[in-house]
Amino acid sequence: MTRVLAVAAVLMGLEAGVSAQASPADVSITSFNPEDATAPISGVEGPGIKIGEGTVLHPVLGLETGYLSNVFYTDGAPTGAGMLRLLAQVGTASLSPERLVSPGGDEGENQGSLQYRASVRASYDFLLSGNDTVTSTGGLGLGALFKGIVNPQGRWSFGFDEDFSRLIRAANFESDTNTNRDVNVLRLTLQYHPDDSTLGAYLYYSNMIDVFERNTQSFADRLENTLGFHPTWKVLPQTTIYGDFSIGLNSGIGSDSQKVNSYPLRTEVGIATLLSIATTLNLHAGYTNGFYSSGPNYSSPVVGAALGYRYSPLGRVLLTYDYLHEDSINANFYRDHVVRLWWQQVVAPLSIMVQPEVHFREYDGITAVQGPATRDDTIFSIIAGVHYNFRNSFAATLDYRFTDVNTNYMYTIGGTTDNPGYVRHEVLLGVRWAL
Repeated sequence: MTRVLAVAAVLMGLEAGVSAQASPADVSITSFNPEDATAPISGVEGPGIKIGEGTVLHPVLGLETGYLSNVFYTDGAPTGAGMLRLLAQVGTASLSPERLVSPGGDEGENQGSLQYRASVRASYDFLLSGNDTVTSTGGLGLGALFKGIVNPQGRWSFGFDEDFSRLIRAANFESDTNTNRDVNVLRLTLQYHPDDSTLGAYLYYSNMIDVFERNTQSFADRLENTLGFHPTWKVLPQTTIYGDFSIGLNSGIGSDSQKVNSYPLRTEVGIATLLSIATTLNLHAGYTNGFYSSGPNYSSPVVGAALGYRYSPLGRVLLTYDYLHEDSINANFYRDHVVRLWWQQVVAPLSIMVQPEVHFREYDGITAVQGPATRDDTIFSIIAGVHYNFRNSFAATLDYRFTDVNTNYMYTIGGTTDNPGYVRHEVLLGVRWAL
């Protein structure tokens, strides 16, 4: 029982980080999110290696070194370590619209019947320390992406997005093993977009499989399915009203899973418009209900807003707010107030990105550890990056991530009371080379 509680305590910190529920391949800067070593490396591109008619492979290699201030995500007396990270990616894609232009035709006249992009990527982290427990941390992160659209210029089109990631995370002090997990996300869309109508819509389905690699952590394995409908109405040239209606089925995987079944319902309407040539506004509101089969449940409004301003052709700021409820790996669900500011500026050959954000989060229905069933967190994070492209195929990168998880939650394990909050700095300096 103590062993199960120890592993559960490790999982308690997984969703404390800001990006825990984000897609594993989500990147906040064009080339790399320091929190996700298997994110697509898209900041550099070389001529590639031609392997067939119309097929070119684009390999990218990377090397980074840096420092982690809190390897084990502890709330006090953190253990720091240096890090060496090796990166590799190989990808291919269909020809761009520019290369598909027929002789004498206009750009984009013929985009073909299939547009796709595929990549396989890997990272390996070496922790540099005299502490044997620290050096045993790290390991191999993997990712694979295959996405595309069939009949992109037609009235009807079909889109697909398959994304797999092996995510590595160091154990905290209760466990001597990493909390590694495999996440596969499949998204399918059927889109109706006639040129002669202001009405459009798409039907979508998503499936997420989230599995922890060690048997002692299988109680957190879960499966999420969502089916939704998204109609749009273009009321003005730069203004679109839209709706989104979805129903889901979330459950555990296998007999060891302790995940409570739920059937989340979400319905909302929104508007996306231009306030000026440089200013965008997006507002949405609606209702959501988790319909959990046991334990706490949510029945709540959905609210969100995004205000963007492009102050120059190569500079933009975006401020967003979201009030949301999400399924959780360490509880039934969590409620989040999220405020995020995003800024990017390109001064060729330099690209700068800064993204601070704050989450006011509440977990409900915690059963994995000996502690209260409810937990309140305040999470502050900053992602920042400076990338310098010496040429299109070679770049230097400097990435920084700061996370501060402040919580009132205390749980008991082996007779000891612990706080799962932590403060963590991560800085990485590296190079990328595209072949």
